Amino acid sequence: MTYNKNQQNMEKVNKRQQIDRQDFVRRQTSAKIKEFDWSDKNLGIRREDVNVFKATARAFNHIILVRDTNFFSLQYIGNKDFYPKPMDCKAKTADRDVSIPFASRNIFSKTAGLVVDPTIVGNKAFKDSKYEKVMEAWNDFLKDKTPDEKKTKIFRRRGASSGFFSVDSNINSDYYGCLMISRSNDIERRIVEGRTIATNEGSAKFDETAMQANSAWRSANVWDDNIHNYKTRMQYIHGDYDLYALLNLDNINQATITETINGTENFCSQSLPEIQDFINRGIGCSMIQHGDQFRYKHQGDKLYAFYPTGDAYVIEESGKTMKEIFSILYGVL
Repeated sequence: MTYNKNQQNMEKVNKRQQIDRQDFVRRQTSAKIKEFDWSDKNLGIRREDVNVFKATARAFNHIILVRDTNFFSLQYIGNKDFYPKPMDCKAKTADRDVSIPFASRNIFSKTAGLVVDPTIVGNKAFKDSKYEKVMEAWNDFLKDKTPDEKKTKIFRRRGASSGFFSVDSNINSDYYGCLMISRSNDIERRIVEGRTIATNEGSAKFDETAMQANSAWRSANVWDDNIHNYKTRMQYIHGDYDLYALLNLDNINQATITETINGTENFCSQSLPEIQDFINRGIGCSMIQHGDQFRYKHQGDKLYAFYPTGDAYVIEESGKTMKEIFSILYGVL
């Protein structure tokens, strides 16, 4: 087949235009990734943890994207009486401390940054118009709970042989209305019939003692011979670090695997177990609880992105733009 000069010139023009369009789209997309701003007073990540994520990205040759965490949760990280939100807890953290009407007085509760029962703390604990979504999440948390559990506000951990949640209903508590969890262990994994089963349920049994004892008993300090110190029977729950993506630069489209953690299906990168352990040890507690969000679906978020080069960035875009960034810049199919 032969082409005349006009056809050849048109093909060259079209090819140049296509390359120009691709370059323009790439530049526009790249512009949505901003330099990490150390001056931001409301960073949703502890400053000391930034270096942990940078070191992890370098050690595993990954781009690590982590979602912005409730700023008020950060103060509780590493406190022995508090624990990061596990995957089987769908309830939300509060944005503010709140004064709760009770009988003829108000109860002030330190709810900011902690997971709460929204039916107790009310909508003033949350900013903007979040309360409807907060209630949806709370009802999702309750959907497999029994009438007795809902009445006592003490809930079994589903998919686990031990462990439970309880709402602090002690009106003399500083954290009235906050959700507590029986003391949990680091995440452990085992293979059962070819499936990865992960758990951090701890050793606390859901028994008649827990059901019958009042909230003051559950939050009381008890001596622990293992640490030679006092600790509460239960821990209040603060926000965790949600991974948005683990992108392996040696295999950018690394297959997604499925594991079950405390009875909940978890889609994650094959690199998750090692990276999770590396980050959690660096931080000093189990802030990474589960796999990366984009393996379910893209959604609008504020993200911190850490590169193996030691660079850090901020991305705050819609779910549609997130998908474009992953496809155009990162080459994720």
